[in-house]
Amino acid sequence: MAKDTTKEIAKREVEEINKNASINEAYFVGLLWSNPFENYSEYKSSIKQTDFIHDVWGFYYELGRKMFEDGIKQFDDITVHTKVKEYNIMDDFEEYGKMTTIDDAVSIVKGNPANISYYFETIKKNHVIRKLYEMFGHKVLIDSNKYRWKDMTRDQLAMYWNDKVNQISMENVNNNYEVENLYIEADEFIRRLEEDMAEMLPFYNSHLMNTITQGVARGHVFMFGGFGNTGKSSITAEKFTMSCIENNEKLLVVLNEEDAQAYRQKIVLSILFHEYKTGIDRRRMVNGKLNDADKEKIRKAFKKMKELISNETIKIIFMEKYVIKDLEKIIRFWENRGYINLLIDTHKVSDDSQHDKRWETFVEDMKTIYRITRKNAGGCNLRTLVTFQLADYAIKNRYLDFDAIGEGKAAKNEASVVMMFRPIWADEYADGKKELSCYKLKKNPNGDGYSKEFFKLEKGKTYYLLFTPKNRFGANNDNGQPVLVLEPIFNSNHFREIGWTFVPNEKAGR
Repeated sequence: MAKDTTKEIAKREVEEINKNASINEAYFVGLLWSNPFENYSEYKSSIKQTDFIHDVWGFYYELGRKMFEDGIKQFDDITVHTKVKEYNIMDDFEEYGKMTTIDDAVSIVKGNPANISYYFETIKKNHVIRKLYEMFGHKVLIDSNKYRWKDMTRDQLAMYWNDKVNQISMENVNNNYEVENLYIEADEFIRRLEEDMAEMLPFYNSHLMNTITQGVARGHVFMFGGFGNTGKSSITAEKFTMSCIENNEKLLVVLNEEDAQAYRQKIVLSILFHEYKTGIDRRRMVNGKLNDADKEKIRKAFKKMKELISNETIKIIFMEKYVIKDLEKIIRFWENRGYINLLIDTHKVSDDSQHDKRWETFVEDMKTIYRITRKNAGGCNLRTLVTFQLADYAIKNRYLDFDAIGEGKAAKNEASVVMMFRPIWADEYADGKKELSCYKLKKNPNGDGYSKEFFKLEKGKTYYLLFTPKNRFGANNDNGQPVLVLEPIFNSNHFREIGWTFVPNEKAGR
């Protein structure tokens, strides 16, 4: 008897998959309908109608999803028939057996809700296999020495065949690692230094901040922390986003707390201040009670913005669910389109956390952000600035260091620069018990160096202290870097640099 060909074997495997899929899909949809409030909440964003092999179960899945989205928590006969008429899908409903079909599925699985994740994974794996079969043919369903497709998860299957594609592109190319001699010509060393410096993006109108780090470097992560509702978004909008506008650099802004319209308000205020030395009462922008003069100022701000950048220069993405896997896909998609600057506002624990402790997710996700940012090993060579919220208990700390990050302070290891700020305390104003000695550097009249001009912080004004616990581009606070003093002007979204100070590290006994 002639041995079956691989195509014939694959054909039988396809038939077997389709047969089993009929059962798995029926059980999965039956469980969704048996408890829609709980199960659709978990799975509605993870699977689509087109993922189903059998149209009948794709139909009932999608019908249930629409009803769930409409706020229906129990799928009784009357409600379902009402919605079927409303959606104008009665013909399909009748063709697939109306309520009898789905009632049978529900009755079979209602007592086994724990199996829903298994059915879900089976459906998703079948979808991956179908797509791979379309691309690579019958080989997808034929076992080999190291390939056992039935034993592999959908991620392992995708990775295996993706690796096959990568091997094609890597043929005759050896770029798994780079080897360089320590010794190179001095001029080549100087050229590389100058090249790296040329890729620094300076903080906008911020001479003192730029003396700390020289700006924001490509291939590096900058972490910028503050307490809740103190202005993290506002400061980074002026210092980083405005710099991208001034330098016509493509920027991807990822938001997960405020929306694009709220973010535009900050940029409009900054442009009005820096370009026209004027502003608008921020409260009127928030509540929409603008007068004619306000509207004219806004038009001027957008006209200036259009002179500086194109419509496509800065993209704002709002992530209702902050999921690190989705974030990576978004970043890589836009990096392929030239968006080499990235602002994440605010980095927090991923909504799909797989760890028992939230801080572990915070740290692991920061590792992912660094991996995407770095220059080599599959990174995108980005300039990445990440805002994050300081731990609530750290609000009592006068000196801000890594402890203020909270239990997730290991996240600092992925950053080249960590900055964090706080408002000054009442006793740090002039004549207070902990009065800060602040100074500006003024060039000496004879041109020989600088001298310190001391000043005090005036009562009645608001000031921020910007700490630098980590700095790979210069000194940090523990080895001599002074603390930067900022004066926020909220109606102009401007954070004016007014000088330096030193804050005693009382925890270190200093």
